[in-house]
Amino acid sequence: MWNEIAVEAPGVLALECAGRLSERDFEEMHAWIDRQLARHDRPALVILMGAFDGYASPSALWADMQIDTRHADDFARVALVADEPWIEWVTKAGDLLTRAELRCFAPDEREGAVAWAAAGVGAADASR
Repeated sequence: MWNEIAVEAPGVLALECAGRLSERDFEEMHAWIDRQLARHDRPALVILMGAFDGYASPSALWADMQIDTRHADDFARVALVADEPWIEWVTKAGDLLTRAELRCFAPDEREGAVAWAAAGVGAADASR
């Protein structure tokens, strides 16, 4: 499952992924992202992944990849908060596919992740 997380930073969206995510989870997440992007111009995104256990099925992984490619240029910065080494690797690989700045943070650096994400809001638009 996933949930929207409230953060005290203008222009920063946040969500938390927990357990094994299904294709339906990603469909709901995608709809939420679309609604948020309609209200914010190039926001930052913080994704808390400390309790993420992977994908429920190959179709869930495919749904995640579709979100990633569709929104590759929609965010100024994306901060992933996780303690899994593979997530940091994916972050580095994803950096090649998006205009957004990507960075991985350890779970105890959550506030730092939000601050870093917030610092990129507006700055990315100025460099276009």
